[in-house]
Amino acid sequence: MLFTCTMNPSLDYYMEVDGPLISGQPNRSTLEYFEAGGKGINVSIVLSNLGIPSSAFGFVGGFTKDFYISLLAKYEEIRPNFTYINGHTRINVKCHAEEHTNLNATGPYITRDDMKDMMRKVGRLAEGDYLVVAGITQEYLEAQVKEMLANAVNEKVKVVLDTNENLMREMLPYHPFMIKCTSRELEDLVQRELPDENAAVQAAREVYEQGAENVIILQEDGTALLVCSLGCFKANVLNDKETVNTVGTGDSMVAGFLMDYLRSRDTIDAFRFGASCGSATAYSRGFATREKIDSFYKDTEVIQID
Repeated sequence: MLFTCTMNPSLDYYMEVDGPLISGQPNRSTLEYFEAGGKGINVSIVLSNLGIPSSAFGFVGGFTKDFYISLLAKYEEIRPNFTYINGHTRINVKCHAEEHTNLNATGPYITRDDMKDMMRKVGRLAEGDYLVVAGITQEYLEAQVKEMLANAVNEKVKVVLDTNENLMREMLPYHPFMIKCTSRELEDLVQRELPDENAAVQAAREVYEQGAENVIILQEDGTALLVCSLGCFKANVLNDKETVNTVGTGDSMVAGFLMDYLRSRDTIDAFRFGASCGSATAYSRGFATREKIDSFYKDTEVIQID
């Protein structure tokens, strides 16, 4: 079974604006809509679009809770398993104009009892389960989340991490199934600047050698790197066409990789399918759908760069 965990979900309010956003002046949108947000939730949404069920952990509460959960109802394969809190699920504003601008809220405070409830839920996972922890983990919860994940690994749960660099670094000795991050996040993970792709490849290899089974890096130039037991590989995610929406591109890659890997156990093809999912999301208004993914898959090439 696949599980996702979003430590700080968000109700995302999308606003599309023709032309640039002008500072200090009113900007009128041409389209507005809401989506249930958070990186782990994004993974569950794409899995649902692929027909793969997942159970979604996270903290939701306040006046936004019911609306947030209602937005997930359209995704037939998502099983919400949230911890309800007293605070309000945060609202983020995503402005799509000539340059995309995001206004992200801090989010509610998570109490010790809230976290204990989350740990009980994750504690029920067992061998054969996959747990994706994606999105920012509140710094004051890092120690408890590390304990939760270490316990899961001891139960032979496959853990996928796309969260705080410090937490991912501390989890490397536990051999997570996957570490996914951007090239900038990789710099924070290895604690040095990475001036070019060769440096990024070397850093990704170090993360692999320190314990991660698979390391996926989404680079600023729109390509993705994979380091695994078979070597180092590269695929294009973005091309020269103007993207429609890059929110969730990396999350879509994670969902696609897991879906294909569970079917084929072929790491390289899973990487290819994951890159296709990232492309399908980047060039769609919403998240990747199977039809859109298939159209990108046939043109996606994976090359070995060792």
